[in-house]
Amino acid sequence: MARAPRNRTGTGSEDGLAKAIEIVMTPALFAAAGFGLDRWWGTGPWLALSFGMVAFIGKLLVEWYRYAERMHVHEQEIAAGRPTERRSIDRGAGADDSASLPTGVSLESDTAATLGQP
Repeated sequence: MARAPRNRTGTGSEDGLAKAIEIVMTPALFAAAGFGLDRWWGTGPWLALSFGMVAFIGKLLVEWYRYAERMHVHEQEIAAGRPTERRSIDRGAGADDSASLPTGVSLESDTAATLGQP
């Protein structure tokens, strides 16, 4: 079950609504400023379009990096909750490590005994 981040207050729906308004309003305000400059300088819709697109792309990048940071923190929390005991398969012990072999087992191959030869 997903948990809310510990350092934030409020519910997820409040955070989502705030982000939605921010994603919509930021480019709209930048486009409105560009529209005002376009009318003042008589340049047509170019500044309004440019400002709006730059703000939109900027908001997408900000949200992407926020998401990546949240996922990084989340992955660290999950890794911190895992047991620290490592199994022998995880330790990287090679086949030549005779200390990891059970008693009575050796790495020497006894081909004569396996082939039934004296």
